[in-house]
Amino acid sequence: MHHLRRTFWIILALLFAVRPAAAMDSLLVFAAASTQPVVNALIPVLKSHGITVTAVFASSATLARQIEQGGHVDAYITAHGKWMDYLEGLNLIQPGTRQNVAINRLALISGQDIDLTRVIKSIASALDGGRLAIANPQSVPAGLYAKQALLNTGQWAALKDHLAPAKDVTGALMLVARGEVPLGIVYASDVKRSSDIKASALFPNDSHDPIVYQVAGITGAKSPALDQFLAVLSGPEGAAAFQDAGFGPIKP
Repeated sequence: MHHLRRTFWIILALLFAVRPAAAMDSLLVFAAASTQPVVNALIPVLKSHGITVTAVFASSATLARQIEQGGHVDAYITAHGKWMDYLEGLNLIQPGTRQNVAINRLALISGQDIDLTRVIKSIASALDGGRLAIANPQSVPAGLYAKQALLNTGQWAALKDHLAPAKDVTGALMLVARGEVPLGIVYASDVKRSSDIKASALFPNDSHDPIVYQVAGITGAKSPALDQFLAVLSGPEGAAAFQDAGFGPIKP
């Protein structure tokens, strides 16, 4: 009996020793919808480092609100510093973990093989009664950048009543890819996400604020794998994944 008791306590101690380690090697990451190809590409890379990542993709705004409401998250990747600022103001970002990881451009897209370099200067005239797909311009980063570009190119007034708002940039991309609208505004990296996009043109860099992606650890996240995740995302492996997905590098 004494031997059985001793064996039981040894097994119990081993279970408690193993379980926290396994849990600490797992991360829940909330990531901007446009970063899905990057994060998915890095999941096997991180697995080789002993880190299991579960990723949730949505608009930066939606994810920030969920974090605010108390969702247990380890890391957050946003397409707009506004939402990182928002969480930081609520003391929900771990000090010293916030960093820039990539840049992007804004693009006008079409499911038709047409020259958009001239269309981009007069989008309303090219809609031909259709609507322009755009992420929600009130809160979603891709929509915020798009509205800014349209305002700065003098086209917002003519287009604001002819929009097809989507919950995130992936939704805007799919509206064009499925042929539900003739044109849409997404990130340049999104053009590579669908073979149904046949044409694209870039908005001038000075027509909107720089599109900078940021990552940070969330307050309360205790996984020792978090530091390694941040290091991979901001290091050579992360840079390669961002480049392959059509993003630009952070300039030193």
